[in-house]
Amino acid sequence: MRAWLGFMVLFCALGTPALGVTVAEVPRPPKGTWTVDLTASRVLQPSVQAELDQLGTELDDSGLGQLMVVMVDTTSRRPSREFALALFNRWGIGHPGRDDGVLLFVAYADRKAEIILGDGVDEPADQEASDAVMAQAIVPGFKRKDANAAVQMGARGLKQLIENSRLNHPQDAAPEPVAGEDFVGSLSAEEFLVPPPQMSWSPPEEASTEPGLGVFAGGAGVLGAAGLAGRAWFRRRPRKCKACGTQRLRLGEVADDAHLDAGQRAEESLGSVDYDVWWCEPCADVLTERYGAFFTRAARCTRCNYVTGKQSTRTLRSATYDHGGEEEVTVRCGHCAFVSVSRRSTPRRTRPSSSSSSSSSSGGGRSSGGGSSGSW
Repeated sequence: MRAWLGFMVLFCALGTPALGVTVAEVPRPPKGTWTVDLTASRVLQPSVQAELDQLGTELDDSGLGQLMVVMVDTTSRRPSREFALALFNRWGIGHPGRDDGVLLFVAYADRKAEIILGDGVDEPADQEASDAVMAQAIVPGFKRKDANAAVQMGARGLKQLIENSRLNHPQDAAPEPVAGEDFVGSLSAEEFLVPPPQMSWSPPEEASTEPGLGVFAGGAGVLGAAGLAGRAWFRRRPRKCKACGTQRLRLGEVADDAHLDAGQRAEESLGSVDYDVWWCEPCADVLTERYGAFFTRAARCTRCNYVTGKQSTRTLRSATYDHGGEEEVTVRCGHCAFVSVSRRSTPRRTRPSSSSSSSSSSGGGRSSGGGSSGSW
């Protein structure tokens, strides 16, 4: 009898579906915080939540944008893309008049993740950066069953997206990355076999049950997955030696170090660049191919040109509502020990709208649905 009761308790515990919420039931985070974790098991660790709130506060205080992270268990059959977009616009993530907000939304039990971009940070380069963060940080992290790393790295990448956006670099022809290796430019052109999906649709009403948005998001996810599979295949495809026609052998991570110089090995140890070495036995010849990380904290050294620099910043003049600020950027190379110092301007702060909620961090931004979708 006891065994039977124990089985029933275990069955109920494992078989109880995760409770879903509606958009209206997701509570706004208190002012000064930027994270909501409604999962039953409170997936996000306190240290990770603290970092996410710090990232959001730094962005908001600088006037560059707003970054929210929301995790729920399930959206109760409502398409996750539709749910996330409705939540973004309900809260108005972003500064009024700039639409510089970004939402990282995770339906944990549904195994879905969404990035919603505000209209001010929704240019093609921003879309590509969003796809890269989803494909290279968020989805792989969840597939490794490391939800905290997935969200943490995803939020770091999205903070860079906002900082590097054209909105915050209007004087530049193209946004420049803070860390010297941008999201997309670090990849070779051959890897982009399938262009990232361009999402631009009118946001549905919160109570809408139209299936079009969910179908479109699903199709975008399929295209994104196909693109990732295509890039992976292209990188691992067989190579033949042009001299003798023999098929080359791709060396492992340990064996290929013998064919890399000290700077290349340093890049690999930092994770800023990954190298593939293809060996031809008859010719005793190697073919080395370089694959830069989508985003990395390492900076490119201006002397040795390797992505092995550790970057730090010091505020020389704080930005105010009336004028921009100035920062001193120091890059110390871990390979050649060269130290470079430069200065850069920061935009002035944006005055909050009087219509913004005083009890919540967000209020005033708008999104038309740009961003990325992922599943695992």
